[in-house]
Amino acid sequence: MPTEPHFPLPPAARHGRTAMSSRPPQPKNGLGTAGFIVGLVGLVVAVLPLLGIVGSPLVIIGLVLSLLGLKKVRKGLANNKGMAITGIVLSMIGILVCAGWLVFTFFIADKLGGGALHLPALPGDKHQVEFMVTSSGGATVRYGSFSDQRTETAPASTDAWRAEASYNSGSYVLSLTADSRNTGTISCSILVDGKSVADNSGSTIALCTANLG
Repeated sequence: MPTEPHFPLPPAARHGRTAMSSRPPQPKNGLGTAGFIVGLVGLVVAVLPLLGIVGSPLVIIGLVLSLLGLKKVRKGLANNKGMAITGIVLSMIGILVCAGWLVFTFFIADKLGGGALHLPALPGDKHQVEFMVTSSGGATVRYGSFSDQRTETAPASTDAWRAEASYNSGSYVLSLTADSRNTGTISCSILVDGKSVADNSGSTIALCTANLG
């Protein structure tokens, strides 16, 4: 009986399993892609009036995801480097836009008070503000409203350094910062009409802020 001819199988057919197992793993581009999408959405939200600050969580999340995606690209686990980098750029722009809205908001809130926070205090104003700093090693003090800052030097003493301001009405963002290169406890306080509205302490720097109105 004649026998059927046999043809040699190609290497891939003889070793099918080996060929399948030797294929490189598929790239996992999920993080970079997600970072790009979230960063883009966050940037779109950030540029919208009245909603810009709301986009800050989105652009921060987009930046983190894009950085993680770029890290996977560098490890050879993903191949969407361009998308990850674009996500980083979009997220950074969104963060800058949100920061701009934040500064603008505080500036407008401060200006709504008519710029009537008086440094130093004026007699006859309805409300009195007192800034206080205590530092055993002395400190550089910056105080006032968001748009009107003064700088003074507090001498090394256990007695509190004081400065006064006053206003009649309006909304203000008050701030008081004291920092020292010397070791020792440093503290700050802001009082309005004799009542404490902010206080803080630290080893080299103390920061107090308060929203009025």
